[in-house]
Amino acid sequence: MENVNGFLHNDASMVGEDVSPNAVQENQLLPISRARKALVREAKRHQNLIIIGETASGKSTQLPQYLYRSGFARLGVIGCTQPRRVAAISIAERVADEMGENIGGKIGYTVRFEDVSSINTRIKYMTDGMLLREAISDPQLKRYGVIILDEAHERTIHTDVLFGIVKAAQRTRAESGGKPLKIIIMSATLEAEPFSKFFGGAKILYIEGRQHPVKTLYAVEQQTDYLHAALATTVQLHSDQPLG
Repeated sequence: MENVNGFLHNDASMVGEDVSPNAVQENQLLPISRARKALVREAKRHQNLIIIGETASGKSTQLPQYLYRSGFARLGVIGCTQPRRVAAISIAERVADEMGENIGGKIGYTVRFEDVSSINTRIKYMTDGMLLREAISDPQLKRYGVIILDEAHERTIHTDVLFGIVKAAQRTRAESGGKPLKIIIMSATLEAEPFSKFFGGAKILYIEGRQHPVKTLYAVEQQTDYLHAALATTVQLHSDQPLG
C-alpha cells in the first residue's frame, strides 16, 4: 500500500488548463493537489483503484477533473456517484464553476426527477440510485469510461449493490472485447482491504488530510442551557472570526 502524499511535493501547475485562475490558487491548497500526478499515473496503470482521503481533501471535486484533463473522457463519460442528491448537485455546480462551464454542458448531474446533463457531458455526478436505474437498461454501463463510487464508507444499500454491478460490467466488457471500464472507489474512512480483494487486489492509495491545531476554550461561567450557549458561541465565531 502506498501513501500518495508521501512522495509528491512539487506537482505541476494547472495554469493553462480548463480551470479558472482563481480556482487554481484555491485548489492548490487542497491536500489532493500534492497527489495529482501520482493519482493520474496510477489510474493509467490500474483498472481498479481504492482511494482513501479524509473529508475536505478535495477528492470529490478534483479527481474527476484530473482524469478529464488527462484524457480519460475519451474512453467515455467520467461518472461519479454520491449517496445524496444535494451533494451530487452542489459538487457538479462547483466543478462547472471551477472549469468555467455551464452546468448541463461538459459538466452535468442526474438526480431523481432532475437530469441536468446532455450528450456533451463528460463529467457526470449522480446519486447512486440513478446509476442503478441506468444499469437496469444497460448492464454494461457502456456510456461510461470511468465510474467513481464516492463516499463508499457510508455503505448505503445502493452503493453496496453498485459494487457488484460495476464489477460485472467491467468483466462483461472485457470478455466481449468492449471498451474497458475503470472503477475507482473513494472513501473518507474505510476498511480498504476487503474492497481491494473484491476488486481483484485493487491498489490502495492514501491521501493525507489537513492538520489543524486544536485549542480547548472554557466558558467563564457555568452554563445551564448548553444548547443555547453552543448556538450563541457558534454565531459569535462566525461574526467575530476571519474566514477559514
